[in-house]
Amino acid sequence: MKYSTDFLKGLSALTEGNYEKAASFLKNAAMDNKERIEAYYTAGLVFKKLGQYDKAAYVIETILRSDDVDSHTKRTLNVELGKIMFAAGNFKQAAKQLEMTSDPDGIMLKAKALRETGQFDEAANTYKSLARMTGMNLDNEIGYCYYRCVVTDKQEGYTKCFAQALKYIPKSRVLRMALIDQHLLEGRGAKAVEEIESFIQDGLTATHHDMMKFQTIFFDEGKFEWLVRHCLKRINAGSDNPFNYTYVISRYLSTGNKDKAEAFIDRYVKNFGPTNIIARASLSIEHNAMLALVLEHADFYKCTACGSTAKDYSDTCKACHSFETLKPM
Repeated sequence: MKYSTDFLKGLSALTEGNYEKAASFLKNAAMDNKERIEAYYTAGLVFKKLGQYDKAAYVIETILRSDDVDSHTKRTLNVELGKIMFAAGNFKQAAKQLEMTSDPDGIMLKAKALRETGQFDEAANTYKSLARMTGMNLDNEIGYCYYRCVVTDKQEGYTKCFAQALKYIPKSRVLRMALIDQHLLEGRGAKAVEEIESFIQDGLTATHHDMMKFQTIFFDEGKFEWLVRHCLKRINAGSDNPFNYTYVISRYLSTGNKDKAEAFIDRYVKNFGPTNIIARASLSIEHNAMLALVLEHADFYKCTACGSTAKDYSDTCKACHSFETLKPM
């Protein structure tokens, strides 16, 4: 089988990582012999690598229009075109191109594209099919889709979606917080208190605001010391959640017991090492201008999925869009 010089030079440039040069040679090779799809396809991949998605899509679409391409190759090319559309941010077209794919990577991308276009119920079903096919644990992805159904569908199907979301992600902070709010809305204060205790036990507290909200609920139920007792119970059980500590510290400071507050700062650092959240709590005991300045520009959360950091908590990572992956750092 004979390949053109431009095609071989293009492959050589590709292996060297010189994508601009590779694109130039492969384009020439494709124009030189339009019946050979190798140069077209490789050029398309290079354009995709360069972020030139319009050119990449044009190349793949040109091959798909050829009468010489068999059905198996067309399915492969449609998946590749779907990947290009997804990378370009054209999620609707990506989902359409990936509609008939049976490739696990293609199905995963299809589910993501459906999620991006707001078709959460269909996305959940696609994730479930993929999980059955591959044995992958996609509970978080499925649960997130049902959670989004809850958010977007306040009336019809709300209860069903909420139950489905909790089934797949029973330790979801946002869902469990919504359950607490639902108990309160329906006048079930005692159930809300029970859910808060379970919430803290599962280590879901993510902000000091969570604790302040819980304190108000406990106080309204006449359980004035229950929250601090529950936090102490979790600390004694070995919990590394810093917000159990910061709440206990704030309560000791509110009664003027500075020594006890300092003891809990020391205890956390000894067991788990220093963190920005504990460092910030220490400023309530004794102000340190240098530390305050550092913390003013510091991040307090880190995404377990992509490693990016954030100053404030969010249910979705702003960098990689993963759900509930921000953890105190």
